Amino acid sequence: MLTQLLRYFLLLALSSTLQAQLFQAPLTDTHWQVIETPIKCTMSQSIDDFGEASFQQEAGKPLRLMFTTKFYPAVQNTVNFGVTQASWQNTQQPSFITSLPTERGQTEFVLTGIFADKALTEIQQGRFPTLSYQSQNANEEISVLVSSVHLADSMPAFEQCVASLPTYSYEDISKLTVYFSLEKAELTPEAKAALRKLAHYVKLDDSIKRITISGHTDNHGRRRLNAALSDSRSIAIKNFLIEEAQLAESLITTSAHLEWDPVSTNKSTSGRALNRRAEVAVHR
Repeated sequence: MLTQLLRYFLLLALSSTLQAQLFQAPLTDTHWQVIETPIKCTMSQSIDDFGEASFQQEAGKPLRLMFTTKFYPAVQNTVNFGVTQASWQNTQQPSFITSLPTERGQTEFVLTGIFADKALTEIQQGRFPTLSYQSQNANEEISVLVSSVHLADSMPAFEQCVASLPTYSYEDISKLTVYFSLEKAELTPEAKAALRKLAHYVKLDDSIKRITISGHTDNHGRRRLNAALSDSRSIAIKNFLIEEAQLAESLITTSAHLEWDPVSTNKSTSGRALNRRAEVAVHR
């Protein structure tokens, strides 16, 4: 980290002699655009001749700051992220955030989590998040500044959008296992709560194409009874999602697998308990 920090400050100190190509939105005409969906909030700024910078918050995921370029793909090297003062502020040493490796041809450069949180905090205080890297299409280093001008006009809408997002992501609900008591197909209160959470997300995400439910049993009992039981378990979940969670029936398909696809041994009580299940998968 110390080596990265020293390298970053050295690059900044040499920028005046290296004549790095600097890109930023016009200070007198900086525009922030907020785009809201039920599962994602984006606040972006167009940067002339470079591309775009955007803060992005997806449901259940860390904040991201993404720089996207149309014209300056990276070489295989590193990209440096930092923060600098606006030209009218008191001159201070630029602040280093982090460095990340780049691949040849890379056109997106992303800060995630605590690094993106720091960048958002800094820009709210009037400082400019920056990145610098070497491009295939330029002899000089590419430097990009995200302007804080007019941020206060768009920040309330972005914050309101973020506050309304679900606290869980697609990955959190895309696979769910529901367990059942011996020879039963009734849903427990815990299973119903998990299914309501799944259904709530599905209603918000219009990229969801289908939901599959597979019913399973242990090897206890006759095969004829297990066939009906594994089918009943998947049907119980389907009915709950349709009747109580109000999902469209056309989204949902079910299947019955009896004891033929165990996840644990059927030779122990605990193993059989894990096999008495239905697996719910949400597909985009």
